[in-house]
Amino acid sequence: MKPIVIVGMGLAGTCTAWNFWHRGVPFRIVDSGRPGSSVVAAGLIHPVTGKQCTVAPDFAVRREQAETFYRTIEALVSTQCWHPLEVWRLLSQEEVKKKISRFESGVAASWVLGIEKQARWPEETAVLLRGGARLDVAHFLQISRDFFAAQNCYRQGECPLPQQNELTILCEGAEGLMRGNPVAWRHRCARGEILTVHAPNWRQERMVTGRGWLVPVGQDCYKVGATYEWDQLERGPTTEGMKRLREMAQFLGGPDFEVVAHEAGVRPILRQSQPVAGRLDENLYVLNGLGSKGSLYAPWASEQLVNHILDGKEMESTLCVASYFANLA
Repeated sequence: MKPIVIVGMGLAGTCTAWNFWHRGVPFRIVDSGRPGSSVVAAGLIHPVTGKQCTVAPDFAVRREQAETFYRTIEALVSTQCWHPLEVWRLLSQEEVKKKISRFESGVAASWVLGIEKQARWPEETAVLLRGGARLDVAHFLQISRDFFAAQNCYRQGECPLPQQNELTILCEGAEGLMRGNPVAWRHRCARGEILTVHAPNWRQERMVTGRGWLVPVGQDCYKVGATYEWDQLERGPTTEGMKRLREMAQFLGGPDFEVVAHEAGVRPILRQSQPVAGRLDENLYVLNGLGSKGSLYAPWASEQLVNHILDGKEMESTLCVASYFANLA
């Protein structure tokens, strides 16, 4: 086996590193240190997503894999980064007419704990869901970086060009997709902005979704988001974004809050928001496109890639980078 180099230490690179570590295979990680979307990601996992209130067919399996993966690392480094949460999914009156059947007897019914009216959202129907969680992504990345630095297999610096005598795995996120190397990605990257707010009077212990999302992060603080912008990806936080986020915060939580932080990041998105992984040439592999569901899919996708590299196991077709380029062709 050639020496393994992982380029990038966001969620994709970090989870890949942990999978090699669990297999006892040596590697080194090189990261530029420039913040990517993983640094500001809220790390939300919830069963019912999107305007159509859909449940991914593989959600239950991927969630179980993700929780096992993160809990194993928590035990190793004696800290917590995985936080299970119940979820309020809010439905407007128009949405209730069109979609309530999905919660009562349809695809989402198995995740429902109750359907009721809540005083804080008097014009909405609130559906209480099980199966939600929050990964404290920033904490997970930091404890992982500290762990691997102590093992002398992490270095911060500009990423080297792939070498013939090494096996390189590109986990560069949106930066790599937008740069277009080593292939011409047809990406759909989107810039997202989120707020961190302090709101002692909200007293909300559950995640709230619908017209954005709100999630408690401890000490009377919450993250609120998120915006989606497909133009001007290089921009950071904006005044337009702040206005929209404040509106989300007021609707989901209430008017009484103080903004602690306003951040922006670019989500690495490919095809139908599904990640891709696999071999690009003899010495070059990739894992990218985790998008807004990175916390859920990174453990599974990285394990698939590592097993493919070490054991020659065929990856699932929905993940395989060869399928992605075949569709482009």
